Amino acid sequence: MTHRSRARWISRACLVLASLLIANASNAQQPAPLSGSVVTIDKAEAGSCTVTLAIATPRAGDDVGLAVDLAEFREQTLTGTTTKLEFNVGSPLRAGATVKLRLNGAEVGMPLVVAARQGASTDPCRQPATATPVALERSPFAASAFFGEVVDTFAPDTVGDYKNPEAGSAQKLRTIFGVDFSYRLLGGESAPVQLWLRGETLHGVRTADIECNVPDPPPVCSDATPFPDRAKYILEHASSIEALVAPRLEFKTLQLGSDSPARLYAMANIGFIALERAPSVYKNYHFGLGLRTIDGTFEGSYIEVGMGPNELFSASTKRLKIDGLVSFSLDAVPGLGEAPRFFVEMFIDNNLGDGADSVQTFFGIDVDLKRAFGR
Repeated sequence: MTHRSRARWISRACLVLASLLIANASNAQQPAPLSGSVVTIDKAEAGSCTVTLAIATPRAGDDVGLAVDLAEFREQTLTGTTTKLEFNVGSPLRAGATVKLRLNGAEVGMPLVVAARQGASTDPCRQPATATPVALERSPFAASAFFGEVVDTFAPDTVGDYKNPEAGSAQKLRTIFGVDFSYRLLGGESAPVQLWLRGETLHGVRTADIECNVPDPPPVCSDATPFPDRAKYILEHASSIEALVAPRLEFKTLQLGSDSPARLYAMANIGFIALERAPSVYKNYHFGLGLRTIDGTFEGSYIEVGMGPNELFSASTKRLKIDGLVSFSLDAVPGLGEAPRFFVEMFIDNNLGDGADSVQTFFGIDVDLKRAFGR
């Protein structure tokens, strides 16, 4: 074999070997690319009261949370342009503390152990006056569905068509289902003044109209019935419907930095009440002031005081309305998670005179639709 033939043979062999290597590489299984936001800890120093996160490829709507040892901090919702997040952990980080990240409720990445700080720190917990309070970092939209009972204490029998004396006290007990939402129209997460719009619908079926002692009882008779089936039954058999829209102007934050900060607001509840056999709907509205907690165990609880008419009772505008609600999470109950919350509400509608009065007590379960659907 000549030198030229040998060189040509070696060249062809190299080409074949290179082709095989390329084909093998292209057929090899590649790791699946990460989807969604990529979150890493950018800064977590011993002695500091803040933890800074870096966001790569942010996906709008993702919720990012943080835990330091056993303490968990409120999630923040990303926008498509978020590259940094800052969490105020309340007290200086200690060396050896474990920092964990959560993305949409699931732990991601490796936990970080805080290293000892090198050098002295000058007032590490001082926050700038314009810093965004963690308690106010809320998504502009929230929606929930609720299911429960309401007792119309003290309402006259003729009000609400309570004309069945054989039903006894059960005639003033209703099973309810409803949906409410709120949206921030004006003001950012840290703005001192924010304008919100809230809406709510409430459908009720009187307990006296529900017959459970039959071979095929309605879905609302059993606690084991799935939530959607009970909601569907109430919607189809509702004897009363209430709806309202409520603009809310929040203008003052109280107890900022505590475990239950709250916002003071002015509001207007504008709505109506419709009864099954009534010829028309009854207007029901009031204007007043309120105080609502925005973080902590009882987030969403509020107290409102206002004045306005309720045509179900009379056309007088001199009616005192007091609405108080306590809501708390059920995440400590195994298997429930953070979506459902238990609530108790009392609504007082007083004539301030000799006219008809009403006291309604609500209790039940409220489900955060965003958390329920994993967003």
